[in-house]
Amino acid sequence: MGPDTGPTILALPALFEEANRTRAILSGALRRLADAGWSVALPDLPGQGESLVPTDEADLVAWRTAATAAAEHLPQPIHVLAVRAGALVDTEIAAASRYYWSPMTGHELKRELTRLRELGHDEDYAGNDLSDALLAQLHGAEPTITAPLRVLRMDSDPRPADVRLPGAAPWRASEPPTDSSLAALLANDVAAWLTTCAG
Repeated sequence: MGPDTGPTILALPALFEEANRTRAILSGALRRLADAGWSVALPDLPGQGESLVPTDEADLVAWRTAATAAAEHLPQPIHVLAVRAGALVDTEIAAASRYYWSPMTGHELKRELTRLRELGHDEDYAGNDLSDALLAQLHGAEPTITAPLRVLRMDSDPRPADVRLPGAAPWRASEPPTDSSLAALLANDVAAWLTTCAG
């Protein structure tokens, strides 16, 4: 979306079920950014979104390789916008800046997936067949904390943040929310951040 020249916003969505609950808001924010003149890319990682790769073949290395390859083929410079566990995927990207919306560690994601499996009394993880290799990779995975970095969290999250947005966390909703006001707030803050990074 947006122009064919950089800078480019490379969006890395949340993973698994959280992607479904944040997709409409993220897409709405990206459309606003594209309409404002930013180049925007939203790739599907292997085993996620519309990817043809089965979920049980997905792993962290493949996600990072795919994200890095996408970044290398997009107009430079690259500014990463990652949601939740999407912040685990951009490790090898030479980004001009990073913007994380409520970033998770791999340990937190693994704990959340385990909780969902226990709640559903199923062998899979909320409908996802995941490999032991992926779960092992997640154990020590961390977001890339390098400057310039901006961290956004919801008001209900007490952890450190550069900015907070009002309302409930959309990834906790029982149904995927379509909150246009939240999408607008996200887009406005991302745009302000990128303008600052551009000097």
